[in-house]
Amino acid sequence: MKTIRKPGAMNRETGALRAAGRSLGLVPTLGCLHLGHLALIKKARRENDVVAVSIFVNPLQFKPKAYQAYPRDLEQDRRELEKAGVDFLFAPRAEDMYPEGFDTRVEVLDLVDKLEGKSIRWHYRGVTTVVAKLFNIVDPHRAYFGRKDPHQLALIRRMVADLNFPVKIIAVPTIREPDGLAHSSRNTLLTPEERVAASAIPRALGAIETMIRQGATDRQELTMELVTTLAMEPLIKVDFAAVVDAETLEQDVFGKSVLIHAAVIIGGKRLTDNRVVTS
Repeated sequence: MKTIRKPGAMNRETGALRAAGRSLGLVPTLGCLHLGHLALIKKARRENDVVAVSIFVNPLQFKPKAYQAYPRDLEQDRRELEKAGVDFLFAPRAEDMYPEGFDTRVEVLDLVDKLEGKSIRWHYRGVTTVVAKLFNIVDPHRAYFGRKDPHQLALIRRMVADLNFPVKIIAVPTIREPDGLAHSSRNTLLTPEERVAASAIPRALGAIETMIRQGATDRQELTMELVTTLAMEPLIKVDFAAVVDAETLEQDVFGKSVLIHAAVIIGGKRLTDNRVVTS
């Protein structure tokens, strides 16, 4: 595996691969790799000649305190990537991704305000900006993302379509821990007591899924039940909850698929999860 730090060097490597007719898959990550990331890499390995993984804790999508606290272990991640058969690790420094004078942002204007986007528009703007840069630098044929953040996935799909990026977005199902909690780098920051409390998240999502499968259709009633069920766990503070159409993210009309989405705060750590119920 080759580790590359500079954007220009990464672009030259992948340009040569494309010129040689080799297919390239990109798995963008924030590092602190877990089984969810490894599932993305495994799928990319099956579908491409060459696999690149990016590790970059993006300052544009975090508030300063959260940015500093985000777990980092590049050497451990490097060992995991070696074992997974990754060809390239792109691990740029913030000053190389955002040099002095950097003044451009990429934003999907309407879709960003769906779900909880109005309150964290700056976060998603940071995500789409860095993903656009990664697509330009790495120039992959395919890019792999988990389904754990459906809003982020929808924004990236829209950005790719609107800006004509020649990349196919591949969505991979969420990998879960034995009690149903979605794998996340933030899980490593939870105390044992907080980790037990976090198991209430998948239970609450499952309860709402059961209600929908039994015929419940009232969006407000379902959302309130989701909030109430989550709040039964004393360590959970509900930050956002919604039951919406899975395709449009609209709250008023359900289509064939319904998205149950929740974001909670446990001990200062923000965890998100969702379920999609298809009729």
